[in-house]
Amino acid sequence: MSAPAVFNLADALARIDQDEELFQTLAEIFLDQAPQDFAATTAALEARDGAALAKAAHRLKGALAQFSAPRVFESTKELESLGKAGSLEAAAEVCARVDQELQALLAALRAYLLTRAQAS
Repeated sequence: MSAPAVFNLADALARIDQDEELFQTLAEIFLDQAPQDFAATTAALEARDGAALAKAAHRLKGALAQFSAPRVFESTKELESLGKAGSLEAAAEVCARVDQELQALLAALRAYLLTRAQAS
């Protein structure tokens, strides 16, 4: 049995009327912005600022929604909730998971863009 896909391209395209050019643009923007958004979550966690962590995780979660990437989306949602609750020890573990899942999504999106560029 193979591992589930990091993101579901068919679902993501269905959200934007099958517009692959738009998806490509969204992926490019996300690749640029997501590391900054994740850095804000880690900075808030290091500062032990639950409200800032919740806000940064919420922003990242919103950006993730367009990619149909359920694992990282759900982990980021959990991170947001933990920030709101001030549960920073638990948030540290979830933040590490978000980092791993986010890196997998970024790699998958880079691979998608490379495949599209080679097909052009």
